[in-house]
Amino acid sequence: MFLSAKGFIKILQAKKANIYGIIFFIHSKGTAIILWIFTLLLSAKQYFGDPIECMTDSKFKNYVHSYCWTMGTFLIPSSTDDMRNEIAIGVGPRNFDKEDVNLRYYQWVVVVLLLEGLLFYAPAFLWEIWEGKRLEQLCSAVVAPLIAIDELEKHKNLMKEYLSKDNKNTHQQYAMKYFICEFLNLMISIGNIIFLHFFLDGFWSKYMKALYTISFDNWHLWNQHSSQIFPKMAKCTFYTFGASGSIKINDALCMLPLNVLNEKLFAFLWIWFVLMSILAAHKLLYRLASIAFPTMRVHLIRINARHMAVQDIRQILAKKCYGDWFLLYKLSRNVNPHFFQDLMSALLLNEKREVVRSKV
Repeated sequence: MFLSAKGFIKILQAKKANIYGIIFFIHSKGTAIILWIFTLLLSAKQYFGDPIECMTDSKFKNYVHSYCWTMGTFLIPSSTDDMRNEIAIGVGPRNFDKEDVNLRYYQWVVVVLLLEGLLFYAPAFLWEIWEGKRLEQLCSAVVAPLIAIDELEKHKNLMKEYLSKDNKNTHQQYAMKYFICEFLNLMISIGNIIFLHFFLDGFWSKYMKALYTISFDNWHLWNQHSSQIFPKMAKCTFYTFGASGSIKINDALCMLPLNVLNEKLFAFLWIWFVLMSILAAHKLLYRLASIAFPTMRVHLIRINARHMAVQDIRQILAKKCYGDWFLLYKLSRNVNPHFFQDLMSALLLNEKREVVRSKV
């Protein structure tokens, strides 16, 4: 069974309009995907592997493993300064003058990464709802690589008529909602950095030192600094009853193999979150500049209408608000450059006719 010409065109029109910018997409959806992949990796190791292995004289080894994982392990603070009497960072003779450094965060790492992924995805989800497929409806017929000429001309005239109408309030709201989502991207990045700093007890300052040692290829220092955040070995105290019924205190030495993966993933996330914060801040400054300087908007449109004179583009945008320009710019990023050039020429011709009518 053969397809008709209209059916063939509909298949080609399956391509969706890009409603996000590149930085917006990477920051929101890209980061969410990375966080969810890390969540799967850690949850597979945590729930289907052995996240903790404890060495103890007790015959109830399975109980000790479960107890130490559930109740948490700890480090000795004095041992992080003096390594002469310790087995590993923070594992040495107990100092009752100082409080132990309790380690329970690793039980929450999977949940935190999952929720962070949802938080990063939120601006993209919110913009998709607010956008309401407006851009897709406007350029759905011209994003296809092949389309009938008469259909193309018809859609160009429809777009010209829509863009020539007074929709300033609607378009201003459209642009403002996108700006709010970009602002949320920056706030989520900064908030995430602050949250992880407290969640992992000084994560950013300590991990900066750990990452700095990589440039010197000094893995001993790397292990020393990273183990203060993601220790591979820690202590655990559990209690049993002695022969006379008195409480007996037992110490166990526990390995945390999951932290070997944690330290690598968070080393990447450290760099990624900083990069995303810089890009989000840069994009927000760019947005503010485009709002403040109309000349900048003219040159941004000209990128996709290179054969058009600057004064002609300025004439088209003279009576249009920022929201009108924003929608027009989004269209320029989604349609064929030749089609956009023809659309701009049609808008210019329409503006000149309006000038003539006003004079008459």
